[in-house]
Amino acid sequence: MITKNIEKKILSYMFITVLFVGFVKGGSYIKVQRVAEYLKQDTALLDDEDALTVDALESEFTSSLWNRRKLINFNGIMARLLDMQGFYSDINLYVTDNMYIVSASDYTTTDYEFNEIVAFKEFLDQHEINLLYINEPTKYIDDDLFREQFGVETYSNQNMDMFISRIKEAGIATIDLRDSIEEENLDVCDLFYRTDHHWTTEAGLWAAQIIADGLNEYFNYHIDTSIYDESNFTLTEWTECWLGEQGKKVAETYVGLDDYTEIKPIFTTNYTFKNSKDSYEGTFDDFINEDVYNLDNDVYENSSWHYSYQRIDCINNDVEFGKVLILGDSYDQITVPFISLGVHEVDSLVLRACDDSFDLRNYILENGYDTVLICYAQFMLGAHDDPNSSNYRMFTFE
Repeated sequence: MITKNIEKKILSYMFITVLFVGFVKGGSYIKVQRVAEYLKQDTALLDDEDALTVDALESEFTSSLWNRRKLINFNGIMARLLDMQGFYSDINLYVTDNMYIVSASDYTTTDYEFNEIVAFKEFLDQHEINLLYINEPTKYIDDDLFREQFGVETYSNQNMDMFISRIKEAGIATIDLRDSIEEENLDVCDLFYRTDHHWTTEAGLWAAQIIADGLNEYFNYHIDTSIYDESNFTLTEWTECWLGEQGKKVAETYVGLDDYTEIKPIFTTNYTFKNSKDSYEGTFDDFINEDVYNLDNDVYENSSWHYSYQRIDCINNDVEFGKVLILGDSYDQITVPFISLGVHEVDSLVLRACDDSFDLRNYILENGYDTVLICYAQFMLGAHDDPNSSNYRMFTFE
């Protein structure tokens, strides 16, 4: 009888053989010469656009792979059969026992983030503007998961515990959605897609109600939070219909496809949408680009269904009170539309998209906001430790 270890060895040999065939068939061995060119070049004598980079080499190599899509899917099949949960650890992707893709976070002191937000609060207090920090969790609320399933350390929740404790002590109003998850006895995984790092539309609606409660509690808003009850919305569901950004790297054949739910209010809505050039009238439906819901496209080529919801600066003509600026991230593609159902005017910014010339504080004063919400995914903490991180500027509130 063939033992499990022998089965894995056989599968491993098959895996290596197929990769070798792909390497030869695609002519990828020719790229060895390009690697030699990279190693020999003197970057001091080359302009940036002329220098050969690792990213360029990687792009050349992957684009020349023979039957690239089939190889990716075969790779995923083998990783699943061999139970290689950490196979993609070099790009910080791990697959949990219940087939969710997760990432680890390095330790950070939180000093930079703490000092920045305290100084920001002092500025806002001087101008009688409210500040509320909302922690948007990641797919696990216990860092022990990484040690137990992958033998790896992560500090995502430990970092956030430290940060939340410090800003609360500094008098900053805070909503930690991990607390709500525990209070409601929810499974955090149910709030997220398996193949994408974003939370679901249902989670966005759930979070919007909690944030509205926070606006009422801390700043004397009078939002009727019953509008966020699920009974006030139509839910259109698709099953196994799209592949998230993480899943495209790991392969559909390893983790499968995600389900999706579009959520729209059943009650009448009346909006004025703002952009840099003009404004236009519309309804909640204008937040959603339904062209994204294309079942005919290749799941690897299709746009992310998460981004069917759009962050659009808006005025809700059915609500009289509140002018809020949301400093957010891509999670808030979902929360901005839902929060706007209870607030008169909602604008949003993603600070990583702003350059050094942008003056956040002047922007806030010029637009006359009464409240600023910082709605950040938990893994934004520590991004400023890495100057190459795309999220490097997220906690720079100047």
